[in-house]
Amino acid sequence: MTTNATWSVFVESLHDFRRTWPQLFVTDLVSRALAFVIIAPSVSLVGKIFLWRSSDGVVTDAGIITFLLNPLGLLTLVVMGTISLGVFFAELGQLLVIGFGATEERRVTWLDAFFYSYRRALSLIVLGRIAVVRLILLATPFVAAIGGTAWLLIRTHDINYYLSKKPPEFILAVVIAGVLGASLALLVAWKIAGWLYSIPMVLFEGIAGRQSLKASIAATAPNRSVITLWLLGWLGATWLALIAVTQAAGLLGRVAAGHIATDSMLFLVALSFIIVGGVLCYLAVLFFSTVMFPLFIIRLYRSHGGSGSLQPEIAPRGSLGKTAMLRFPGKIVIASTAAIVAAVALGVTLVVNEPGWQDPTEIIAHRGGAWVAPENTMAAFERAIAEGADWIELDVQENADGEVVVEHDRDFMRAAGVALEVWQATADDLADIDIGGSFAPEFADQRVPTFRQVLELARGKVGVFIELKYYGHDVDLEQKVIDLVEETGMTSDVVIMSLDHEGLQRAQALRPDWTYGLLNAAAIGDLTQLDLNFLALTTEATSLSMVRRTHEREMKMYPWTVNDPVKMWMMMSRGADGIITDRVAVANRIKELRAEVTPAGRFIIWIAGEIGLLKGLDDPSLEEDA
Repeated sequence: MTTNATWSVFVESLHDFRRTWPQLFVTDLVSRALAFVIIAPSVSLVGKIFLWRSSDGVVTDAGIITFLLNPLGLLTLVVMGTISLGVFFAELGQLLVIGFGATEERRVTWLDAFFYSYRRALSLIVLGRIAVVRLILLATPFVAAIGGTAWLLIRTHDINYYLSKKPPEFILAVVIAGVLGASLALLVAWKIAGWLYSIPMVLFEGIAGRQSLKASIAATAPNRSVITLWLLGWLGATWLALIAVTQAAGLLGRVAAGHIATDSMLFLVALSFIIVGGVLCYLAVLFFSTVMFPLFIIRLYRSHGGSGSLQPEIAPRGSLGKTAMLRFPGKIVIASTAAIVAAVALGVTLVVNEPGWQDPTEIIAHRGGAWVAPENTMAAFERAIAEGADWIELDVQENADGEVVVEHDRDFMRAAGVALEVWQATADDLADIDIGGSFAPEFADQRVPTFRQVLELARGKVGVFIELKYYGHDVDLEQKVIDLVEETGMTSDVVIMSLDHEGLQRAQALRPDWTYGLLNAAAIGDLTQLDLNFLALTTEATSLSMVRRTHEREMKMYPWTVNDPVKMWMMMSRGADGIITDRVAVANRIKELRAEVTPAGRFIIWIAGEIGLLKGLDDPSLEEDA
């Protein structure tokens, strides 16, 4: 098929969209609601069933790779992937049914499309299982090659050294991983292009399982390169359109701030209109890209000889017409929207003034506040206390003398360019290592502090978040930490956390009444089911729903590492109990600003941040921050 012929097919699918968009809109809306209410909990339940052998029903950061490499973990991945992909196929199938009806001039309602698609849900789930297994097999050698590259090139020193200093071997590893990743992405796109007709064949020809994949590959073979290019182009165009909408809304927000920032009420009103317009445009682009793709698939399928039929027949031929028919509950939608807007306006009016409100979010200085002084140094901890931190956070491990010292990495390459590992360093070694000079010359006198030194500094001034670090050489870390806390009289002013859940459990067994939390970047299972007092998660994982679930379990939530002022506002608005940050002074200033703004203003600024109208440093939570 030539480019011109493919373009003609695309134009035909645009014509189908123009005539069927009301049915497509309701179908897309119902599918998303169904996924939120039913599908996600179902997948979560399946995950719990497969994690029953885990003592807590959760696999956290350190154990995920090990879990996925054993048969049970691999089976869990296949089953959860099968259900997710099968349900996605059923949702896509509804749009395909409406599109197929359009090719035969049939006006298919969203309800007919729903029942038609889900009657074939089992066949689509089987198709999903086959696709998941094949994609895993396809990805395995690439993932293994990337892992092998990392093992060969960047295992000599702590990973944080490579991430921050980026030596030549790290650049080489990144280039190799990038080439392998890009090759895998292209190969996956090629595979998906070959499978593109398998769902229509299940829906309209009754061909199921492997046979539908084989038939699809055969049908797409003459035009597979063109289809792959269109697939990649579609993804790229959608991504660029969404970025453009976000950037345009952000530009309008910055223009509004620059011209009317002196009038806070006018600014908030303008920001509200920009938010509504930006959200509507974003959703419109998302809706168009979501529903146009299956319409395009159907037109390609029919143009390449895909016969098939609606079995049973839905709607008579000729019922589609030349224009869209708004026979869906439009009045109800409009009335409901108006009611919601009125209720929000009334609520804002009732709470527009809230005198004496103080933001309850606590400020935790990450490694002492590593923005203004070398991390995990006495200088950083002193500065954090001076800037009004509620807590300081630090990392502890054992040195060669068995003493507990404060250091994050397993060696000193990043901090001082010294390849000595912490567990091999004596007190004399540590006295010679300058861990502050690389940050700024005035900190050249900074040395690795002992845990006792920091506790004595903090006593009576600030609380301490203690992160237990495990690099495979600890002897009795939990007991030593507990002994030092008790000796310095800090028992009521410390909490203990770690990436290693087993280490936390050992500490809990020693002092069950203390406060414990899991530091986590990725997990399989529900973290809120763990017997802990708090979770410290990435900003991406600290969603509204996650904060709500932790609070329902009487747990606290502390996102890390939040250095962007906009992200600080967002995390506070989501209900985080505290934020772990390198910028203590900035975080306290954000708390002051929030106290000066009305509830309506705080809400508007929060939503503006969530949708990208307000731009800051754009600092995602990184694994090395843990």
